[in-house]
Amino acid sequence: MAPVRESIYFPPLDKCLDGRHELFSWKTTYIGLKELEYNPGDESLERHLTDSQTLDLLKRSFTPDLEPTSEARSTFNTKTSAINTVPSTQGRFDINQIKDDSLWLSTEAKLNEVAALRIVVLERQTRPAEHLQHSSLADDRSIALGAGSLNGSRSQPTFSVSRSALLPQPTSNESLPSEAFDSDVARRARLIKIYLAERRYRLKTCKYLVITALCTVGDGKGASSGRFSSTPKWVDSIGNDILSAWDIKGVSQYGGRNIFLSGIDSLRARIRGLEEGSNLFRDQGVQESVEAAWCENQIIEIVAILETMLVMLGNLTQMSRSGVVSSWFRLMSDYGFFEIFEPPFRGLYDIRELQLQSLSSLVSIAILRIPYALYGIESLSASASSEGESAGSAPYLLNPDACSEISEILVNAASECLRVASPAVLAWSIILQGLREQAFIARETRETRQSIHAAERFRITASPDVDHTDQTSSRSSGSSLRRLSSTGSDAPQTTFIEQLLDQVLLIEVDGDPVAYLARAAVDGSGVLNVIATLSTNFCTPFGSDHRGKWGLKMRHVLMDLVKASLTLVDYQPDLIETTLAVLSGSENYWQLLGRPREFREAEPAAVFLEDDTFMNRLFYEAQSRFPYETLPFLKLSRALAVCFADQGEEGIPALWPKLAMTNSFTSVLPLSFAAYRLTEDDDDSSFIQLTASLETFQSESATAQPSYKRLKQSNSLVTAESVNLRWIPEGTKGLVLSETKPLVVRWYHEYSPLAYLGILLNSALMRDSMTGDSPQSNSPSPDAVTEIIDLLSLLLLTTSKGELLRTSYFIALDMAQSILDNASEGLNRGQDIISVIFDIFEQELGRQPQGTDGASLAILNRCIQFAQALLHTMPDRVWPFLGRSALLGIKDGDSQLSVVLASTEIPMAKYDFLVGCIHLYESLIDDAASHAVSRKTPTRPKGRYDSSQLQSTGVSQTVMKKVLLSFQRILLDVYESIPAWKFVQTDQKLEINSRLSTIFIQVLTCCFGIEDLSDPDEKLGGSLIPAAEHTINVFLATSGTEITQDYFVSMLNEGVAQALSVESLNTSYWIQQTISALRLVTSLLRLNTLLEYPQSNLEVQMLKSVSLLARCYTSYPSFRQPVVELLQVLVHNADRVDGQPASLLGHMGEDTASQFLEGLLTIDEPLCSKELSPFIWKLLSDVASKRQQWFAISVLTGETPRKLVRKPLSESGSSTRGGSLLSVALDGLSNIGRLPLRTASAMLEFVVLAADSWPWILATAEQHPYFLTAITEYIGQVETVSNTTQNRSNQAGMEYYKIQLTSHITEVLAMYTHYSLQNGKRSYAKDLLPNLGYVSKAAITSPNYNASLQSNLRQNFEAKFRDCRLTTFKRTPLRPAVLGDSFYFDMETMNHFLKLDPSWQGRNRDGFIAEIARANVNLSVVEAQISLFHSWKYLAVELTKSLADDADYQKVMVDVVTDCLRTNTQNTLPQAIFERLAQSRADLAFTLLQSLVKSRSSRPEIKSVLFTAWDAMRAHGSDLTTVLDNDHAAYARTLLKILCLSIQAHATSYPSQGAATQEPIQNDDSRAKPTAANATLFTVLEILKIIVANGFRSLTALLHDAQSPRVLPSDFALLSAILRTSLLIPGIDRHTTALLSTFADAQTSRYAATLLSWSDQLATNRDPIYGELSINFLLEMSGMPALAESLAVEGILNHICNTNLIKFLRSSNKGIGPFDQPARLYNIWVRGILPLLLNLLHAVGASMAAEIAANLNQFSNQIARASSMFTFDNSSSSSATVPAVSGSTTQGYITLSMISEAQTLAIITSVLDTYRRAGASAGVVSAEIGEVKWERGRMREDVEMWLQQKGALRERLVPVGEREEGWGRMDAVKDGEVGNRLEERAVEEMGVLMMLLAEREE
Repeated sequence: MAPVRESIYFPPLDKCLDGRHELFSWKTTYIGLKELEYNPGDESLERHLTDSQTLDLLKRSFTPDLEPTSEARSTFNTKTSAINTVPSTQGRFDINQIKDDSLWLSTEAKLNEVAALRIVVLERQTRPAEHLQHSSLADDRSIALGAGSLNGSRSQPTFSVSRSALLPQPTSNESLPSEAFDSDVARRARLIKIYLAERRYRLKTCKYLVITALCTVGDGKGASSGRFSSTPKWVDSIGNDILSAWDIKGVSQYGGRNIFLSGIDSLRARIRGLEEGSNLFRDQGVQESVEAAWCENQIIEIVAILETMLVMLGNLTQMSRSGVVSSWFRLMSDYGFFEIFEPPFRGLYDIRELQLQSLSSLVSIAILRIPYALYGIESLSASASSEGESAGSAPYLLNPDACSEISEILVNAASECLRVASPAVLAWSIILQGLREQAFIARETRETRQSIHAAERFRITASPDVDHTDQTSSRSSGSSLRRLSSTGSDAPQTTFIEQLLDQVLLIEVDGDPVAYLARAAVDGSGVLNVIATLSTNFCTPFGSDHRGKWGLKMRHVLMDLVKASLTLVDYQPDLIETTLAVLSGSENYWQLLGRPREFREAEPAAVFLEDDTFMNRLFYEAQSRFPYETLPFLKLSRALAVCFADQGEEGIPALWPKLAMTNSFTSVLPLSFAAYRLTEDDDDSSFIQLTASLETFQSESATAQPSYKRLKQSNSLVTAESVNLRWIPEGTKGLVLSETKPLVVRWYHEYSPLAYLGILLNSALMRDSMTGDSPQSNSPSPDAVTEIIDLLSLLLLTTSKGELLRTSYFIALDMAQSILDNASEGLNRGQDIISVIFDIFEQELGRQPQGTDGASLAILNRCIQFAQALLHTMPDRVWPFLGRSALLGIKDGDSQLSVVLASTEIPMAKYDFLVGCIHLYESLIDDAASHAVSRKTPTRPKGRYDSSQLQSTGVSQTVMKKVLLSFQRILLDVYESIPAWKFVQTDQKLEINSRLSTIFIQVLTCCFGIEDLSDPDEKLGGSLIPAAEHTINVFLATSGTEITQDYFVSMLNEGVAQALSVESLNTSYWIQQTISALRLVTSLLRLNTLLEYPQSNLEVQMLKSVSLLARCYTSYPSFRQPVVELLQVLVHNADRVDGQPASLLGHMGEDTASQFLEGLLTIDEPLCSKELSPFIWKLLSDVASKRQQWFAISVLTGETPRKLVRKPLSESGSSTRGGSLLSVALDGLSNIGRLPLRTASAMLEFVVLAADSWPWILATAEQHPYFLTAITEYIGQVETVSNTTQNRSNQAGMEYYKIQLTSHITEVLAMYTHYSLQNGKRSYAKDLLPNLGYVSKAAITSPNYNASLQSNLRQNFEAKFRDCRLTTFKRTPLRPAVLGDSFYFDMETMNHFLKLDPSWQGRNRDGFIAEIARANVNLSVVEAQISLFHSWKYLAVELTKSLADDADYQKVMVDVVTDCLRTNTQNTLPQAIFERLAQSRADLAFTLLQSLVKSRSSRPEIKSVLFTAWDAMRAHGSDLTTVLDNDHAAYARTLLKILCLSIQAHATSYPSQGAATQEPIQNDDSRAKPTAANATLFTVLEILKIIVANGFRSLTALLHDAQSPRVLPSDFALLSAILRTSLLIPGIDRHTTALLSTFADAQTSRYAATLLSWSDQLATNRDPIYGELSINFLLEMSGMPALAESLAVEGILNHICNTNLIKFLRSSNKGIGPFDQPARLYNIWVRGILPLLLNLLHAVGASMAAEIAANLNQFSNQIARASSMFTFDNSSSSSATVPAVSGSTTQGYITLSMISEAQTLAIITSVLDTYRRAGASAGVVSAEIGEVKWERGRMREDVEMWLQQKGALRERLVPVGEREEGWGRMDAVKDGEVGNRLEERAVEEMGVLMMLLAEREE
């Protein structure tokens, strides 16, 4: 049996109380649904909504509460029992308090105990956010949307400040004390608040889901079309599940009733509850605040139910049931259609009055189902209702009683002139009229049948010859001609429809009931105005859900009514205005600009255009009256121009054919015109025919004769079209519409209405002032001018939105050109419609400020709209116009925009012109960016529709800069001034703020968002740079700022106050303003860092407002991410300062910080946003690592520092949820496999950075029961990265986050390995080793850089966009990079710059945009792999400290070293990436190899490293002149070090070779494997030749020729080390011939001697370092006897002694000691000359003795100093520190080098003495061997004395160098009288010296 799935709606109580599960409140659910389009989130919301318990509650939404039951009480007891809820030991929750509160709420609200318990848990989980708002919020007020009622008190939605009982109320103190907040009274008040919120938001959620499902029905595109294209399909599925359960056509599964009846009953119950009150807190008496909250909640629930019913009725495809209709109208009758309703708290009702009345009116229309009712009338009969169907279930027109009741109710409403009921009254009158017409038809039919039947009977009766059979047949035939009654009588009866009509019309009214209802609606209640008000004041502003599609659906209900009314109401102005209102609502041009293209089928205009009734009775009628009646036709055309439904594939507006040509022209015939006659073929005097041409544009003095001469003399271009526009030709027929003088005639004349409109506009321009639309004037009225320009703008807008196929984009541009050409046909030469409109604009601007009338301002607004629409097609016309226009005042400095604002809009408090200019500026910025590339690199046209051919973009850069800068200056002034302005419509203020903030961000991003290194004038965003610089100067000023920074704070405060109540009817406007302000501040502060500016006032202000940001974070989900990003920037910027950074915790305050941290504990729950969570962890990572110590302590411990000090340790970390953010991270990572990869990576990064700054974090991680085990197992099981997946973005996307996650895990393990080693836990490193297989290989593998993709992309891109480099689009820190398809190249910015080029998108998004995405994904993988390598490097080094002697790990180390070198050899990465990575790999290889050598590893694999290292060296370059004299010298030096260590593994001293013997090659193993030995020797010989011999010569020459700073002394030392190690290789002595040849060919000894001779000149600060290096190199060469002999033969000693450096050494009067300067001279003597002499003497033997003695005696002063250097001096200081002076004052101090010097001299002198004594027997002449004057006896006495007085030796022994200082701090190896290792070494060496001295005496 499958396990029972745990409920997500309300899981076990312990999970909710300990923070493991965050409950979804219905408010959170509703907000989450609304945010789905912008934030997809993860599956949490879907899981919640698809939970069976959640779905069950949604299907019962009309039932507000689940009443208490015994079953619920039992469940409650089970959930709260001790076995299911363990009491908290840290005071996190009190289970008894939870139970008491639940039972109290259950009793108080009559709610079942489980539901009450869930509300109590919700209160507890939301307590931190609620407390945060109360602790910081002193006086938040509800700013709700106030709107006029249908009675017309207010014509459109406005904002008013009112107290909402549902919002936190201000207190008398500055903030609410914690004690008061935690009191029982306050807590239970919050419970009531949450209870009410749960009720209303459950209804809102249900409504949203139902609307979502039903708004897609009929679109023909499924659930993923239209507004819901970005909404998941599961949302539709849930909505359909609810609808299926409800069965709107039948009986609901819940309650067994029709859902509409349930809804009506629910409405009645809530209205009754509104009247009766809540009965809450009944024991404490009536509390006004509670009752107000209850009343407001009831009203909101009523609105939600009405909206749900309306959308379901709108999709009902049949007549409504009679029971439903009757119940509805009874409800409306009882409460006066909410028009005469008087609920308590009238002020709260007034806010929602428009909603209630409008929805009541709309539901009353929709429930009548007018189209189905009118269609069904034709087939109504008594048999239409099935016998088994009850009267209440039948269609309402089949229930006479229901129809009678409806008639009675609506007649009463009509008699009271209820405006709310007037649409239903009109609809009912139309239905009754339809019934009457059908009844009349039925009556006529019946009477005809009766006459026929009577005649037939008479014929039969009158004829006696008729047979009976015939009579019977005749009777049967007659009966077939009549309708039998239901009683079975033969007599014909009245039809059902007649009976229905007779019963319905039994109403006591004056006159005809149908006419009465119609008159009462039209004349008495002004129903046409009511419909218009519904459309404009309700449907548009209140239908903004689903991006306005809900409003469109509501207007469809009104469209049905308008269409039906056309049968009753004739063509008249009021009908036109009403139709226009329904078609357009209150949407302006700018709202249509943002309308989604997919809404074309939902547009009322689409219904209008496709309906013959609408077109014939309204549009064609208006068109036939044009231009006599100009405005109706213009307004209808304007309303229909927005339709996208019927455009075809070429983007042709649906209205275009009707505007391009028509065949009727209605005009006033001039009084003086008589050239016409009656038509001969028609006696009707209404038709006339012209006998001469009639001028269409004629002044009062015009003649009747056609003046073609005058036309030709004008500037007009004479064409057939222009003649038809200005003249009606002779012979044209016309219909006289008005026979009174002057005649009004409709001429049947073909012409272009659009071209005629162009002429009208031109005529308006030619007049000094525009008069009214009089019959005697052809000049249009101001309203007509406004409508003409508006129509043209919308036509251009439609074409720009008309590309159904991507290939039709340029065809749409052609269409726009055609529209403009057509409108310009009748204009003069040198004119076109564009210049005319722009001239009108300038003319109207010149009227300001005198022209403050609304008409003038409206024309200005439409001209701005036209400029914006034209910008998409002809930017080269708009930019120059704005450059010379008075709008910006670029020429004369006086901006008319400022004048209009100051003189007109600010006094009127309406800012339509400003909003239009802002939209225009936004489009200008977009044009400047989108055409930046084409303007920079113009291309030749390649085809008919090439962009450069159709869309002229050539605009002066200077003009663009001036225009953009002028706009930016003005709008920045607006941004500064707007807080002091008044607004009639607050949403205008919100739109201005939001758009300006977005514009400023866009300007800054275009200029600084990409790494364009070109000159300012050549940058892609060059035209925007002056505007951007001005913005920076304004916002980022350090003093005297022009912008009041408090305004940002004010906007945030407003946003928080509004977000706390989603009841505000336009919360979305406030939310958008807040988000845009947050993002602007974030961008500015990032830019401040990018430009390295000092701290600005803006940053200081934001730091002071951190507590406000904390409140903002908890107030609304959409605020969280921008707030987190802003806080992160503040942390980063604070860390830039040199001193102590500003403390966020200090600015936030302790209480606020505590509650903010509580809120952060949930991270992104319960909505679980995939985008938000990583940002939160990134913020926490910065807090933990950016010197925010106090804040970091709070994050890591869960308590503020002050509370942490006060609280006992046992209570640390207690909170309502428990734990800290660190524990949240550790707990989450314990299930790392279940986390999204990006989230898990961010969490691990937080742990890494926290542990790096706070070492005790590792102790906490160690104590966690699962964390370390989980991440260790994960890294052991992670799959290998496949090279083949990197070109597939989805798979690669998984890979780069997986690799990054592995990198962070590796770093954590490295830290913990270090920590465990410090604490003596070496076993952990050993246990970790088996899980490192993947990491050790993947980290070293060369990154999967797709060189082909990257290079081809760069070449193709730069070939297509010449003079524009791909690297230009590299993102900057202004927009931080995130791994993915926009990681390196900023896709959003690139799209902004390149979106108009067809190659960018491609045909199916397969253009450059796809290639750039793939390149970014590839670079993301590379970045993650590099990060993994660095983490592995850290871990490998730490493991080496613990496991250096472990054989298994030594095998790993050898493999890593080999892989590092081999990967570097096979590198395919670009140079820039390779350099750093190759160096890091080489460093790792060197470190590990050094450890292997140091540990004397016996692994056989270590031998092979030599060959790999040599291959890597050769691959990089073996010529040291080249590799060390460039930028890669560091890498080459590292390779040389590795080479040296790899040789050392083969040396004699290495343990794997056995004991060091003189003939190690003689052992059996080496004989058995001669090939391996030979390979090693040959490799070493090659290294000695290429690297050592030739390298030394190259370095010496390079140093001498150029004294290159790239050559370092360490290079020579490294060669010496390689030489020394190589000579220790077993068997190397068998290749002396090759060695001699190598060094002889390279002349190594000569170059070494030469280097010694130059060393005094190369000395820096008198430090002859190169002298020491050359001597040491010669010393290493002399280590091999054969080489030593060659040195002797070459006379190396003479070369050495003749150098300036050695001469200086010999010339010292008292000799050079270890304390003399330069100190290196003594080292040359002790460690160079003396050992060299000894090696030569040893190698050459007796023949060299005389030369050695002679050379040694040249250093007589040194010998003399050495003889007395151990003389004991009691007067010397007892401090064993290096003396500050040289000479005799150093007498008595001893160093280890002095003892070594004495040892070497003792050996040399002893050997020389031996040869001298041997004489001829040794083959020498004794007399030639000079005696070295070194006093051996004195030396022995002095040494013996020091050994006897070890205490004195301790005092006089001086360490030289770091190594000896380290020995001084180390304990002695052997116990004895010595105190440390240094002293022990000195004693040992002196003992050896005594032995050498004693041997001489013996």
